[in-house]
Amino acid sequence: MNTRFISAACTASLLLAGCGSTPAGDAGVGADAASDAPVISADASLPESFRTPVAPAFTSTTSDPRTIQVSISGEADAVNGFDYNANPGDGERVVVDGWQLRFSRVITTIARVRLNRPSTTPTDPAAVGADVFTSPAIFAVNVAKAGPLVVGGDTAIPLTVISAPAGGGSLDPMVRYAFSFDTAPASPAATNVNLDAADVTAYEEMLRKGWTWLIEGTANYRGAAPGAGTSFESYPTTVRFRFGFGADARYLNCNNPDNGDESPGVAPNPSRAVTAQITLHVDHFLWGALGVEDPPLRFDQFASRARAMGDAAEVTLDDLVGVAPTNLRDRMNRTVPDRGGQTAGYTPRNPDALSFDLGGNTGVADLRDFVAFSHRASGHLNSEGLCAVRPSGAFRY
Repeated sequence: MNTRFISAACTASLLLAGCGSTPAGDAGVGADAASDAPVISADASLPESFRTPVAPAFTSTTSDPRTIQVSISGEADAVNGFDYNANPGDGERVVVDGWQLRFSRVITTIARVRLNRPSTTPTDPAAVGADVFTSPAIFAVNVAKAGPLVVGGDTAIPLTVISAPAGGGSLDPMVRYAFSFDTAPASPAATNVNLDAADVTAYEEMLRKGWTWLIEGTANYRGAAPGAGTSFESYPTTVRFRFGFGADARYLNCNNPDNGDESPGVAPNPSRAVTAQITLHVDHFLWGALGVEDPPLRFDQFASRARAMGDAAEVTLDDLVGVAPTNLRDRMNRTVPDRGGQTAGYTPRNPDALSFDLGGNTGVADLRDFVAFSHRASGHLNSEGLCAVRPSGAFRY
């Protein structure tokens, strides 16, 4: 029922996108972490020029030789959300405890898109060679919106074109340049890629609070009716979720599926442009395990903590504070059962008690940290290419 699989590259010695063991509080980049800490101010504001999105950096018909077109995509998961099907077909991704999700915003800030010479230390997946190019631009983007490009059946949003090394000349088609990028706190220096007026208001809040991510949407329960006398009878069936947090990271030396052998790097083409698509897997915040790739997706951990808000319920990260991932409790302090057994292909380990797996990671204080830790590893290259992920600051809420 899932097109993604556990990667053999996941090891305890490094943090790869979707699989890792770096402690949540570990900056992971030595002295650089302190210098990257955002200056958070309740008076922070965006320049008036930010309110108008820029023109696309390139179009589907642009294809200059020896250039690398950098785009970004949340793929169909972010744009279309997740439908629920109790009997999912091969490759169909569902939230196993019966929820349908739609996203209104998945906003983040991308910085330091860069190329390096290939590493001479192949045993270190994070290692890169000499600097070749670092984009000075910072990009604010909502990947829940469809983009004007179509790549592999998904849409993508143009960010920038790398056309030459910083030192001049042209990119060498005989070199697979290491490709890396950062997710960063919201910044007044960011370029508005595709944010509308409501998104800009949300981004202003991200700026004031030092958030890297804002994930918003609505979940509707579509599974089997809850049994009489179960705790599920008291859970809402429509939940608005709004998760804003700072979880900056560096995504280094990304593997590139377009190479055909999952090796890292992007090689320019002497006769046309090539693609470097930053791909954000929005499902990470629904994961129930750290240290593995693509565990079953769930939403009951959030629905069980939601507060009644008029015609729907609402849950934010504040509602997850103090909830132990290994002993999930609802708002009435009852154990949260695992009702994923209604979905074909999934068998609960313990139907009476839903428990998440920390995968040996330390520094995950509660369910709020668990969400930030898991989602911080959501960055990839060209859909499924794993990157070496290095946190670059403490979590901020």
